[in-house]
Amino acid sequence: MTSQTSRPAQEDPSRIAKALQENTQATDAVQEVAEELAVVHAVLNSDIPKETLTPEVDRAVERTEQLEKQLSESAADLQKVNETLREELSRRSTA
Repeated sequence: MTSQTSRPAQEDPSRIAKALQENTQATDAVQEVAEELAVVHAVLNSDIPKETLTPEVDRAVERTEQLEKQLSESAADLQKVNETLREELSRRSTA
């Protein structure tokens, strides 16, 4: 049988479309947080004189930069997953 109803659930294009939609939303959320964290880091890094920072605050400022980079990398990774899902959805739509 080759009908759509006989396909295993994991091959259902609507499941891939739903996964793509959810992953795209997650990607957007991660990217927004990364951008906000970059702004926070820039403000902390430029508006507060380094000589007035306690060591703990200085480490926190440095950590904001690290976290922003990690979030940006995660968003980029999620974008790659989104593209793979789009390609798979397109492939299955034409099959």
